[in-house]
Amino acid sequence: MSDPTELLSDVVQGSGIGPIMFIVFINDLIDVLERYDITCKLYADDLKLYLRVSNQCDIANLQLALDALADWGSAGN
Repeated sequence: MSDPTELLSDVVQGSGIGPIMFIVFINDLIDVLERYDITCKLYADDLKLYLRVSNQCDIANLQLALDALADWGSAGN
């Protein structure tokens, strides 16, 4: 068993409020990714994103979405 530690941020894994807090936290990222035609699916505290890639434009769009994801993460969200 791990030693107890003080949490400075985040929600305890397995908590009842965890999925709601996750959705509140991640909601703006969904808006960012959907601008690039990325499909996002949320369930509890999981996020699945995908895009059908059938041409070079799709590849470029996916790269733009990944760059936006990295920017979102770096902004401290």
